[in-house]
Amino acid sequence: MSASSGKKSVGARVWRVVLIVLVALLVLALLVEFGLRWFMSSQMTKQFDEQGAEGANVSFGATPLLFGLARGEISEMNMDTPSTLTIDKEAKTIEGQPATKIHMEGMTMSQDPVARSLQTTTTLPTDYLLVTLQNEIASRSGQDMLGDIVMTNLTTNDAEDVVDVEFAGGLFTLTLKPEARHGALAFEATGSKLLAWDLPEEVTNQISDALSEGLKNQVAGDTMRIDRVDVGAGDITIDISGENVKLNEMGEQFGGAAPTEAPATAPANT
Repeated sequence: MSASSGKKSVGARVWRVVLIVLVALLVLALLVEFGLRWFMSSQMTKQFDEQGAEGANVSFGATPLLFGLARGEISEMNMDTPSTLTIDKEAKTIEGQPATKIHMEGMTMSQDPVARSLQTTTTLPTDYLLVTLQNEIASRSGQDMLGDIVMTNLTTNDAEDVVDVEFAGGLFTLTLKPEARHGALAFEATGSKLLAWDLPEEVTNQISDALSEGLKNQVAGDTMRIDRVDVGAGDITIDISGENVKLNEMGEQFGGAAPTEAPATAPANT
């Protein structure tokens, strides 16, 4: 065997070893990535299960978690949580959280996590809307029973994309069209009847404002903006979004549906 042939054989063996090592490192990285995703997803779903939202789904998008964690953040996280609502129309109370889809980007890994970008889609049933409006009317009037006495039913009209509000057992009906306007929720009165007469504009405006303000306090607060509203069969769906959202504050404001701290990372040898 010539010297040149020997050098080629040594060179080939070296490159073969390098290739084997690179493949092994790639496989190891994939295993670590898979284990990290499983660990963090299970931690998140466990938190939701403890809050009564069993069946929640958590995923982390296409960007490798390892890359994001190297920068001290989770690059992307998606959550789909079922409804845990318990609504008592007689007592006019709402407990739990509505069904929600959450998309977060750039969530910092800290005890006070901040999402660089947050988009949420929330579905609110008609009973939720009814109790919310009853409570808002009662708070404005200063009489706890007024909301229940005045407003007796609420239905949605998917075909016309409107909400029909019935007052005093059908004595008069107000038709409202919800829309997102300048980042806020607005209800435009498209029709109102008191027996055979139109309701005064001042009355319809007060009712529209009460429903807008009540839902804003329930689903958006002061830090999020409302992007879209869609009327469905028996519910309405609201898209909201925000930047640099403090998740602890959001959790406190809306009753703790969102995680209140960043999930722990898996051990290095996971």
